[in-house]
Amino acid sequence: MGALKGSIAVRRYAVLDPLPAEPRKRLLKGLRAHAFLPLDPKAEVDRASGWVSILDGDDPDLEPIKVFFLAPGGEHLRVSLRTDILRAPTAEVRRQVRARAQAMEAEEGRRLSRSEQRTLKEEVARTLKLRAFPRVKIIDAVWDLDGKQLWFWSQTKAANDLFIDLFVKSFGLRIEADGPARWARAIGEERALAKLEPTPELWSGFAGVRPLPAAAQDDGEAI
Repeated sequence: MGALKGSIAVRRYAVLDPLPAEPRKRLLKGLRAHAFLPLDPKAEVDRASGWVSILDGDDPDLEPIKVFFLAPGGEHLRVSLRTDILRAPTAEVRRQVRARAQAMEAEEGRRLSRSEQRTLKEEVARTLKLRAFPRVKIIDAVWDLDGKQLWFWSQTKAANDLFIDLFVKSFGLRIEADGPARWARAIGEERALAKLEPTPELWSGFAGVRPLPAAAQDDGEAI
């Protein structure tokens, strides 16, 4: 999902720190250090995340020509965050464990212990994992290097938490969600903002709009 096609859901961030010296070299080094690595079905790990080319989600070979782009407002760094999850299908694991457990119990004339059932489940899950295909999710990110603005094409909390963590690890720069709260801080000091009070219209109402009840005015309660 992202900048070139798919979902238009996007979250914007502000990059708080200045670019490092030799920015192209440093940023490319950070990307490559956290480029996507495919999962090994035989390994215990069942999830992998990393950067790939925004032009090809199967391409983790991040060359400058695939990453840096000139735009009307300045230079962009464009990349995608890919996450693969490789797990055996839960329903199929249960079905096979149940069938194999029944066969073993019938053959041995006894019920399997909890430890034996757990070992059987792990064995079935490992076997099925070798035959499973990973679930792949690719989300685009565009960084306006001159404007210090950053866009990530997902609104989900888990995806954004992962993106922030990987961004900081890759580039060593702080970012912050860009929106009304940040804009308010940018135009006024914290102490001045704390003194802000509701406008008279909140109490008296606008034309055709119900004002706050008198009790709420006296008690300062929110509606």
